[in-house]
Amino acid sequence: MPSSSSSSTSPSLIIAHALSIAILYLIVKSFMSYSSITDALAFYGVYHRDPINQVIHFFGVPAIIWGIFVFFSHLDIPLGISKSLPMIHIPRVGPHKATYATLTFIIYTVFYLYLDPFGGVLYFPFSYLMYTSGTSYTLEDRKEAAQTLKKKDDDANAKSSSSSSSMSSVPWTGTGKALKLGAFVHFLGWYVQIHPGHGHFEGATPAATKSLGGALSSAPLFAFYEGLW
Repeated sequence: MPSSSSSSTSPSLIIAHALSIAILYLIVKSFMSYSSITDALAFYGVYHRDPINQVIHFFGVPAIIWGIFVFFSHLDIPLGISKSLPMIHIPRVGPHKATYATLTFIIYTVFYLYLDPFGGVLYFPFSYLMYTSGTSYTLEDRKEAAQTLKKKDDDANAKSSSSSSSMSSVPWTGTGKALKLGAFVHFLGWYVQIHPGHGHFEGATPAATKSLGGALSSAPLFAFYEGLW
């Protein structure tokens, strides 16, 4: 995986880490407040009784979660943790370091299996697909950024009269294309749920207005169950 060490202290990276930690904190805090799967789904179910709104959420919720996975896959787990762990080798995605996306995937898997083993097993392939596709897309984007920077460095070194060469590092954002698509899909997911979903069909405020962590923790499994049954 191309290096992004040159931007390790950039303000944008610090903000991205802070935002990621805050989101993960809300999700974990919400998960820990549930005593059972009934408790978790009951919170979300109250806000989603209209069948059309449920269909919208079946597509909107995965869009939101996938956007989070894409964003999180740009960020290695800090404090040297990622460097101390071996590279991850799993099907459907190239070798990569542990990121916030990895941590998020583990959190969802563990808590869903704990709250509802049957539902957790059924949901696992979908969670895995979102994690691997988001991570794979980020890796490809970073590879493209590395190739572009290498070409620029080679051109600059060829034109330079100095015998020394320069080498740029890939920024944590890569080319920016993956982040932009992830953000678009993420916010589109929010829009279709809030405007037509709740504003028109449900006629009630979204669960996220009461508890963002509760919505992010219980929504994926709730939407999955609605589509399944």
